[in-house]
Amino acid sequence: MQKLKHPIFLNSLAFYLVNLSDYFISLILLPFLARTILVEGIGIMGLASILGAVCVLIMEYGFSLSATREIALKDKKKNFIVSKVYSSKLLLTIPCIIICSFSAFFLPVFQKHSLIVFFTLTSSIMSGLTPLWYFQGIQKVLPFAILKISLRVLTTIPVFFFVKSIADIWLVFFLQTISSFAICLISFSWILKKVKINFISGNELIKSFYESWNTFSLSIVPPFCSMILLFWLSTQLSIESIGLLNSADRIFKALISIFGPLGQAIYPFLISQLSFNKAMAITQTKKIFYFYIILGITMSAFTILFSDRFIEFYLGKSFLGCSTILKILALSIPIIKISHILGRQWMLSIKLDKIVSRLIFLSSTFLLITTYLSFERYQILSFPISLFLSELFLLISYFMYLQNKKIGFWNKMAEKNI
Repeated sequence: MQKLKHPIFLNSLAFYLVNLSDYFISLILLPFLARTILVEGIGIMGLASILGAVCVLIMEYGFSLSATREIALKDKKKNFIVSKVYSSKLLLTIPCIIICSFSAFFLPVFQKHSLIVFFTLTSSIMSGLTPLWYFQGIQKVLPFAILKISLRVLTTIPVFFFVKSIADIWLVFFLQTISSFAICLISFSWILKKVKINFISGNELIKSFYESWNTFSLSIVPPFCSMILLFWLSTQLSIESIGLLNSADRIFKALISIFGPLGQAIYPFLISQLSFNKAMAITQTKKIFYFYIILGITMSAFTILFSDRFIEFYLGKSFLGCSTILKILALSIPIIKISHILGRQWMLSIKLDKIVSRLIFLSSTFLLITTYLSFERYQILSFPISLFLSELFLLISYFMYLQNKKIGFWNKMAEKNI
């Protein structure tokens, strides 16, 4: 019974509830949309989703990692930390507005869909202002999870009644915006009962941006590179091909997200443990590491074996072209999750933010270059092939650094060296 009250269990449960609800909603929504807005509509949604992801990460500015760490460690400074984060985030709305305005006016794919860009911008800002990082830091995520699941379900139901063709695609984004706005407003009202928010000085604001730069750069680089690649690919491929690529990528990310809740729950716990019980932190990390390896390989194998049948049943014969893309992407699943444990869990917890940031930047640059160089030969498959190679490069880089410094959690000298 005591184990059921453990912070890792409760927070993992909360994150799994959120992810499973998102997964279940997507599981129902994607095949419905595939048959109503068709491949072209899925392609437009995919590009808009990338744009939204970049804006969310700009709004986050790495605070989901750095602020979570501060809240977990500095119980008496919550007022200042929350004030610092929200003062920073208000400024970060400016680059989001600039990026979305540029996209709406100058990118051909969005010129006919400016309303979608507006809803994407609004939803992204609301998501960026949502204080999930605060609840992670205090290790009380369950109430937030219940709120998010309830609103997601309520705003998804109307899609099945009102979206009849590609002309109604704006409604999907409108309902998503309503959901993001409500989640932000309600969760923000919760923390106002616990902390007092004041605007901070310019010097403190600059210091805040500086302190979170490394975590921001490691968060923004991969999706920003993906955005560049997808927008470039949209000029080389048809919107239908982008739709196939996006469909495979959505399924792939849904599979990857199965690991997410555990990682999100472990991060603040690991930071806390390292401050007073390094041996326990190392033991916990080892257990999660082995679990990720087994689950990652199993998921990869099943996806490759049953991809064709699943795609035909789930999306229809018109989407069978994305099966090969999904198979190649599936090869990256165990590599990505092992890298996640080494880099974003272990290395960030022992304050190697700069190293992680640099290695992710190199990996993302590698992804851009290999996709561009291999495109003429492999066309649409150049992206999943390059992703596999770049993730393998990142994993090897993490391992070599930790092994060389004798600070890997598998190393007998780790407890002494960290």
